[in-house]
Amino acid sequence: MTLGGAEVLLANSLSKGGLNEFTDNWLVFLQGRSTLLDRIERSVKLIDLGYKGIFDLPRMLFELRKIIKENRIDIVHSHLNPAGLYVDLSCPKSVPHVHTLHAPYSMDTESDKKMLFLEKYLYLKNKNTKVICLTEFTRADFIKAINFTGQTFVLNNFVADNYFSANPKTYHASGNSLKIAAGGTLKELKNFEYLLQTFTYLKDYNITLDIYGEGDVSKYQTFISANGISVNMKGCRMDMENVLKNYDVFAVPSKFESFSLAGFEAMAAGLPLIVSDIAPLKSIIKDNAIYFPLNNAQATAQIIKDICKGKSNVNELAKKGHEYALATVKREAYIKSLLNIYNQIL
Repeated sequence: MTLGGAEVLLANSLSKGGLNEFTDNWLVFLQGRSTLLDRIERSVKLIDLGYKGIFDLPRMLFELRKIIKENRIDIVHSHLNPAGLYVDLSCPKSVPHVHTLHAPYSMDTESDKKMLFLEKYLYLKNKNTKVICLTEFTRADFIKAINFTGQTFVLNNFVADNYFSANPKTYHASGNSLKIAAGGTLKELKNFEYLLQTFTYLKDYNITLDIYGEGDVSKYQTFISANGISVNMKGCRMDMENVLKNYDVFAVPSKFESFSLAGFEAMAAGLPLIVSDIAPLKSIIKDNAIYFPLNNAQATAQIIKDICKGKSNVNELAKKGHEYALATVKREAYIKSLLNIYNQIL
């Protein structure tokens, strides 16, 4: 239970007023308790399998199967690799299992290659496999990548209700200052290094960037100090709905991304988005963001300068983005659609 987007989605779906209003829920995780567990409704049963590595796998699979059978679980819903494979190996054939893919399959360079191979040929290639994809783009990508013959569903992520309380941001452009935020787990695919490179072209401007997220900040801090750029590593915050109101723009520089929960949270909170011009983000965010290239940091810096100088109508973008988030990523709609999927596979 780390603090990634998939884990946040799961915890929020099981928080007060969520899925537990309609179903009895057991949340079983491999290892690692986190502060996300504090969000979960008390009626949800929490089980930490205490997984200790590959040699502990038989014991863990036995425990998981025992939990499913003894509690007479009707549906098992897994998230992320290798949980989908582990559940498939444990789950009685009489119990439906659906798995959510949280990244474009063909672009996944982060997961262990051996686990991806095993997942593909021991689980995903099975015609009885049921998969939820976050967007139409990620579904098409997945089907093409492995010639999938099972059953697929599309279900967008959602944003917690408390993000929607703010009004769209009004930025008074004067060329004097601009405050940018970015957020996500500090790992390669999130591509925060590119933003740091971009800010080497913004030293003469009163433009700042704060990056929020869990992970090792040392390499980022080394680059920041060596180049004297206006970037701050802010660590992890559990109240980002309150933090975002202090910024003018939110940036998403990901190399690949199926949905970008952080980006939609920012839109819900009323911030305009600037995001990398990758196909998965364009397919889901559409025209509700300003897109920047990932191969030209100087050009990206110019886009940011134009915002600061008032050459981009970010106030209209903030309004459009907020309305789009209201229409597409409310938890109520997500829960209703998820229950519909469960009813289809029972």
